[in-house]
Amino acid sequence: MRSPLAKKLTKYGVSSAIALLIAFAFVALRVDFHNPAATPLVDWYRILCDAFTVPGLLFLMFGAFMSLGNQGALDGVGYVAVNALKMLIPGGAMKMERYKEYLERRKANRIKGYGFLYIVGIFCMAISGVFMALFYSLY
Repeated sequence: MRSPLAKKLTKYGVSSAIALLIAFAFVALRVDFHNPAATPLVDWYRILCDAFTVPGLLFLMFGAFMSLGNQGALDGVGYVAVNALKMLIPGGAMKMERYKEYLERRKANRIKGYGFLYIVGIFCMAISGVFMALFYSLY
């Protein structure tokens, strides 16, 4: 069994790598790497600010979505979706559960340990804030 530190490092490492990959893809779509000198420094700061804002907001919103789901705000939507999918399966209508049973099952299976989404999102937004300050120092 892995140590708690290794689990945390894995979560933070993978999510940070995903954030950096999203930021790099954003930059790669907007900058010509064959001639990077053609892009002025002020545009570099703007592009990098936008590039770190995108994964920052994505991670923050995924964290908020997970929090809302754990508080039960989306239980009704989930119940309807599960039952709609069961209705498409032949014989699935016979296995449908009541809403109270669904809520009890959902309360027993709440997700834990998603706080790293907020931390990585805030870190990306902090980097974005630095590039925004640099942008406005030149603009």
